[in-house]
Amino acid sequence: MLWEKYVHDQKLDAAQLRQLRDLVQDPANQPLVAELLDSTYSETTNDVAAELAPAAAFHETWEKLQHIDQVRSAPVVSLRPRSNWRKYAAAAVLVLAIGFTMYRFTRSTDTVALVDPTPARNDDSLIAPGGNKATLTLADGSVVSLNDQANGVVASQGATSVVKLSNGELAYQVAEGSSTPAGYNSITTPRGGKYQVALPDGSKVWMNAESSLRYPTSFSSNERIVELTGEAYFEVAHNPSKPFHVMVNKMDIKVLGTHFNVMAYANEDIIATTLVEGSVQLNSPLHKMQLKPGQQGVQPENGVFQLNENPDIRQVLAWKNDYFQFNNERVDKLMRQLERWYDVSVVYENGLPDRKFGGKIPRSSPLKDVLKALELSDVKFRVSGKTITVINN
Repeated sequence: MLWEKYVHDQKLDAAQLRQLRDLVQDPANQPLVAELLDSTYSETTNDVAAELAPAAAFHETWEKLQHIDQVRSAPVVSLRPRSNWRKYAAAAVLVLAIGFTMYRFTRSTDTVALVDPTPARNDDSLIAPGGNKATLTLADGSVVSLNDQANGVVASQGATSVVKLSNGELAYQVAEGSSTPAGYNSITTPRGGKYQVALPDGSKVWMNAESSLRYPTSFSSNERIVELTGEAYFEVAHNPSKPFHVMVNKMDIKVLGTHFNVMAYANEDIIATTLVEGSVQLNSPLHKMQLKPGQQGVQPENGVFQLNENPDIRQVLAWKNDYFQFNNERVDKLMRQLERWYDVSVVYENGLPDRKFGGKIPRSSPLKDVLKALELSDVKFRVSGKTITVINN
């Protein structure tokens, strides 16, 4: 049997792996696949060394399986002779078959959970994911909905035109030689919304759900200052003569030209600034901190900066790349992300479950599919209207 050969360290050639993948992908075989996977996980082992490297096992096998169609001959997968690698390699086969990754972590073991591959029904009972939604508040206080705006000029403010581009981005065009005083605009995304804006200086900002950015219609002074609530990713146009500042609560993020992410939601217990490229300086009344690329500055409620030298950049930027990516995430933190993206409310029955999750799910997935994946980690949900109840058994 191909499955037995695969999970017991016997080599499979490319043709056999393709056959195994096709069998796993067949919806008619899902009950059997689930049973086989459960049996594989239930096998006991005392190999401590293998337990230390579940992620390595999973990703090594996953990388090989992704490229099986490029291999014409010879064995493709040979699992390392450590018995605990079998369950992670088996899971990699299933992930390859069903198209999304969801694995959970508990305090004592790492277990890979199977996501139901049944496609979601297109009916009104599904809570759909978010999309490009935002409102623009102009300097005179008028509000423009950007949800269904046609491409072209959205608004005019003196010599400045606000234009919606064909890629959905909002941009500013200022007439040459204009001396019109700058006013302030704000772009706000609701729950279930995201948006991208090109500021008057050419800097680009990607805004996550439930966020707001306030900025001038032209940067005429010797500094460029914007104000942020929520979360945004910045690609700042380089201009050493006009430093760029992002004001977040009582913190000032000063940059010359760089790429970075700021997460500053009011219902999160930290403000996290993650630097991808360039250099930024974090300033608060209590502390200062300089960041290098790949570092993250964390400001907890006490206001004293903490340096995270090895943040998971892929996880930080997952929202910008249209994914949820969890890395040993608490249930409440995970659910707050779902609240913002699906415009729902979450309550807890019998307290907060003692679970942590890891994995990657497209943000284009209906809420129903995301909850179904999470339920495979022994957390149950009840949905009533726009309220999700997390049931802690």
